[in-house]
Amino acid sequence: MNNEGIKKWIEENLVLRDEAEMITGQSTSAFGQSVSNGKIKAFVEFGNGRKTRLYLRSDLENYAKNKRK
Repeated sequence: MNNEGIKKWIEENLVLRDEAEMITGQSTSAFGQSVSNGKIKAFVEFGNGRKTRLYLRSDLENYAKNKRK
């Protein structure tokens, strides 16, 4: 896979927290609790002090379908 293919895959499949919250239908605090409880895991994480986490769209969509309402 070339750089353009990788970039396209990332754009289609990875999201930041704000979009992740929209996909799961959760508030910021509820999303944070799901992450803390290990129910939602970041696909990749960058940074030491302030972390940037990217979440896999399909994992979030699956979580949203199966979470307790």
